[in-house]
Amino acid sequence: MLIAKKDIPLAVYGTLRKGFANYAVHSEASTFLGTFRTSKKYRLIIEDYPCVLPFNNSGHQIEVDLFMIDAETLSRIDQFEGHPDLYQRTEVLLNNGVLAWLYIRETEDTKIYLEKYTDMDKS
Repeated sequence: MLIAKKDIPLAVYGTLRKGFANYAVHSEASTFLGTFRTSKKYRLIIEDYPCVLPFNNSGHQIEVDLFMIDAETLSRIDQFEGHPDLYQRTEVLLNNGVLAWLYIRETEDTKIYLEKYTDMDKS
């Protein structure tokens, strides 16, 4: 049996976080490394569901859960997030020095920026 190598860092800020509504999408195939923040400021908004807007250095250092995943899990999450049409996967630096994938979305800026997403029940 071939074991998939979990060497892809993924930072999640919304419903994919540990214990949140869509955590099951990757929970069995990921390794939780902890909760960190983005090293740069991003705009986390809620537009029906959480979205991080493309980088412009405004907003907050966003709280994220960091996971190590394999390529198959990344592909599954890409589909779940509608990548590349709805969300775009981009690399961001975290405050622990790790460069991780994060999903961003080009959408209208609500001008209300959150530091972290807290609605564990909304999917």
